[in-house]
Amino acid sequence: MHIERLDFEKSPYLGVYGVASDRVAFIREGVSRKKVETIEEVLKVPVVEISLMKSRIIGIFAAANSHAMVVPWYVWDRELELIRTKLKELGVDIEVEPFRSRLTALGNLILTNDRAALVSPRFTREEAARLGEILGVEVERGIIADYVSVGSVGVVTNRGGLVHPDTTDEELEWLSNLFGVDIYVGTANMGVPFVGSCMLANSKGAVVGMTTTGPEMVKIEEALGLI
Repeated sequence: MHIERLDFEKSPYLGVYGVASDRVAFIREGVSRKKVETIEEVLKVPVVEISLMKSRIIGIFAAANSHAMVVPWYVWDRELELIRTKLKELGVDIEVEPFRSRLTALGNLILTNDRAALVSPRFTREEAARLGEILGVEVERGIIADYVSVGSVGVVTNRGGLVHPDTTDEELEWLSNLFGVDIYVGTANMGVPFVGSCMLANSKGAVVGMTTTGPEMVKIEEALGLI
């Protein structure tokens, strides 16, 4: 099983409530055990339930690849310690780093796999360089389809990527070269173009919003190299 539909308390916007990599998936607290097991089965990674500043919209606040997860600088010490403890118990060796910036919606503003990161031009050059250091990848500042919220309009893994349908051919070529994978345009959740907000995905599978149509699922599987 490479792809599965799911919801979090009837919301199909899974990417708002979680973030995934090839080593671990982080999701909001309070998800049923059955749904956690589905995510683990599809993505083939352990799931860690967390909160950030007591909020459940961790996909808005956090960005991650297999090397690290970046979180806002004002995350509670208790939460940070708990996340690191859970990762250690699972034997998952990735860094969890608070990032000092006036920008806190890091998940919306960072698109990354294990090769590169595209970050919003709202970050300074110095901040972009620091993000590249934390995530251990090449980093560029830029937009997708005229949107600065690159993390919400795209999803990219080590096998493929899907972005907003208004992305130009020139942007697709640039993104493919940056991330080292083929990038396609598409939607999820019955035509929603902000695909990063609609799913959790890694190189092994994708969990998409419950309202995602059959044709959209086929396109997502193709774009993410899951077929």
